Amino acid sequence: MAHTDHANIGLESSDIKKISDILQKYLATEIALNLKIRNYHWNVEGAMFRDLHLFFEELYDAGAQYADEVAERIRMLGEHTHASMEEYVKMTIISEEKNITLPAMDMLSNLLKDTEVIIQEMRKDIDVVGKCGDQGTEDFLTALIQKHEKDGWMIRSLCKNK
Repeated sequence: MAHTDHANIGLESSDIKKISDILQKYLATEIALNLKIRNYHWNVEGAMFRDLHLFFEELYDAGAQYADEVAERIRMLGEHTHASMEEYVKMTIISEEKNITLPAMDMLSNLLKDTEVIIQEMRKDIDVVGKCGDQGTEDFLTALIQKHEKDGWMIRSLCKNK
């Protein structure tokens, strides 16, 4: 359970809790996505091995940064981040990858689907955050959507290489 020591930043405690819960969901999701990408990085095979191995490395490096930024945003609100895999598994909005022998194109397809799910969910949550009056987190989530949109574009472009 996250500890609360809300910042005095002009938001109601109940709104900070609501916003923090939204951000905790994205922290869990970024961590789950990062693990999935690392799995793909380690296990990709085939004609596009080198290109995809390097691409997946770029994605998981960026994803680690995304997770760090989400965690720091939670802390800016005076909340503590969740810290257990059990909590992350419960909160993530994407599915876990258990198959380590997927064809490369299936890996890309899965990542594209996950990226699109994240973007769609964030768009909904921006409205919730906006109703709480937290322009900082609204802007933060908008910037994070843009990063995921760029990742999605890159993945979609690679999917056309079938």
